[in-house]
Amino acid sequence: MQARGAIYYHSSLKYLDGQIGIKYLILLNTPIKNEPYLFLKTTSQKKDKPSIPACIPKYKVFFIAAGGAFFWLDTWVQLHELYEFTPIEVDTNKDITVVGSLDTKIIDAIIDCLFKSEEENIAHNHKKLLRPQLQDSLLKLKEKFNKKR
Repeated sequence: MQARGAIYYHSSLKYLDGQIGIKYLILLNTPIKNEPYLFLKTTSQKKDKPSIPACIPKYKVFFIAAGGAFFWLDTWVQLHELYEFTPIEVDTNKDITVVGSLDTKIIDAIIDCLFKSEEENIAHNHKKLLRPQLQDSLLKLKEKFNKKR
């Protein structure tokens, strides 16, 4: 079992649109027992996306500049597609390997960005895995006090 922030290399990921490709995936939760692994995929294809480090909700991406936080190319974490795998799918698939990890500050920022961009599209059970109740309560309290200043 890996902790949230682990970076996986998947040599034959089946995208939600049915295509298959090579992708880096970022683990968003720390699965316990039989809980699913929740991932976001990444891309180094800029296309029309801005290169502003951090959350870009309008484009549903989180940008990580080249050379920072594991990635040697400019990388966009794609927030619009959440991938769920069972522990068996991750542990027994030779096409999936752990290749690195992100620090806590970055993975927290990615999850905050995911909620900012896609909260209404995140399944309730996924929300509970991404933000356990205590953490969610602390974030709401922090937000409340930040608004008063």
